[in-house]
Amino acid sequence: MKSIILCCAILMMSVYGQEQDTETQDPRAVIEKIRTEYLIRELELTSEQALEFSSRLGELQDIEAEFHHERSEIIEELKELLDSGAADRDIIRSVNRYEDILRKRLRRHLMKMRGIRQMLTPAQQARFLIFQERFKNEIKEMIREVKQLRPDPN
Repeated sequence: MKSIILCCAILMMSVYGQEQDTETQDPRAVIEKIRTEYLIRELELTSEQALEFSSRLGELQDIEAEFHHERSEIIEELKELLDSGAADRDIIRSVNRYEDILRKRLRRHLMKMRGIRQMLTPAQQARFLIFQERFKNEIKEMIREVKQLRPDPN
């Protein structure tokens, strides 16, 4: 699968590299497009199912992007609060906000996953979960390999 992902990445970067759309130039967006296309093939979805599936995956990605954005804002806020010697109540308020967005993300994520599961057979659900784990691990391994290839800045 790793070689397939790598080939897809190279192909998509060459195709999308010609476009001016900033989303397609974001490596994460390219990886998500590859993941979605490969998942559709892996799950053997019909064209109609593939459209609905892609839409639902996009909604999951939107949930994650929103969470990461809000989380970054809160982390920056916490850094500023600590640097300025803010009162504990202010720090607690931001930490509570962090917990709130985490709960919101989990709740929304589970709802979307239920929708995805409802459109898949039990075997497809299993292949989906296995694929997700395998893909995540392969991306981590590729990142690790790239980092090892970089020269040490020291």
